Amino acid sequence: MECWALLPGWVSATLLLALAALPAALAANSSGRWWGIVNVASSTNLLTDSKSLQLVLEPSLQLLSRKQRRLIRQNPGILHSVSGGLQSAVRECKWQFRNRRWNCPTAPGPHLFGKIVNRGCRETAFIFAITSAGVTHSVARSCSEGSIESCTCDYRRRGPGGPDWHWGGCSDNIDFGRLFGREFVDSGEKGRDLRFLMNLHNNEAGRTTVFSEMRQECKCHGMSGSCTVRTCWMRLPTLRAVGDVLRDRFDGASRVLYGNRGNNRAARAELLRLEPEDPAHKPPSPHDLVYFEKSPNFCTYSGRLGTAGTAGRACNSSSPALDGCELLCCGRGHRTRTQRVTERCNCTFHWCCHVSCRNCTHTRVLHECL
Repeated sequence: MECWALLPGWVSATLLLALAALPAALAANSSGRWWGIVNVASSTNLLTDSKSLQLVLEPSLQLLSRKQRRLIRQNPGILHSVSGGLQSAVRECKWQFRNRRWNCPTAPGPHLFGKIVNRGCRETAFIFAITSAGVTHSVARSCSEGSIESCTCDYRRRGPGGPDWHWGGCSDNIDFGRLFGREFVDSGEKGRDLRFLMNLHNNEAGRTTVFSEMRQECKCHGMSGSCTVRTCWMRLPTLRAVGDVLRDRFDGASRVLYGNRGNNRAARAELLRLEPEDPAHKPPSPHDLVYFEKSPNFCTYSGRLGTAGTAGRACNSSSPALDGCELLCCGRGHRTRTQRVTERCNCTFHWCCHVSCRNCTHTRVLHECL
């Protein structure tokens, strides 16, 4: 398991994503202490590894801001939720860009996403949005599951709802998730420059997407399975659904400039905002992703820019889309090789309780970028 470390912005100088992969790191550390995490069994803010070691956030962890440490102490149980949300966000980022030149690469060490988070490009916008959404989603769900002591289900939707249904059940607590996400995630952003405004906007876009994609879920009641009346509640979307929406907004992201029309210092402090680079375009909505810098060329390796290039990437020789060899390989061409693969097949379940399978061998054709 990788020892992930810092995430974007709220991340770039603050939060350890080692929270997400901490148990493996702790197991390798004989002193029982790693990156400000201590082996203490008396706290409710804990992570548990495969050996049942209970890990809690040390109050003196300096890489988290004072406000972030306070929020964790005030919300027992939330550390595990934040950790899970970050892991899910990284997996979703990799899934959404698996067939593109930039495929959301990560690496062990103090900078999970590499130098890309220091830029103001589309890819950075997506990273901020999906990680913010991941934390909000995980915290909101954990509230309804009873994993966080300071929040519960959202019980405000009660009483009449419709002619054949009423509010009830356990709605996911999206309001608490958004509030905590805003307080925790955004507190890592400092300054008043264009990057600050961009990061805050994309953080909020991620949270807004989770909220806007919530759907009503119902359970039928009645004799013999009839649905004479239903009890309904609000359910979070899957993080995959959120990722799909954010990926589409990545493709249509708005390029922005630093807007400031104030006439004095006080007014400027209040009127800091993002404006479209093209005056003919509408200002970005709260749902839009924004960027201010052109993306680097992801075709070739660059240590200065932190791009890995696409050499060696698998491509689809028959696809004209972004995963096709022509586009993914940036016109350099590709090599084709065959690989013999042995897999289990024709599995049969025998009562009780045994599964027998055959080993099937077939040839797989692989295409890789030069």
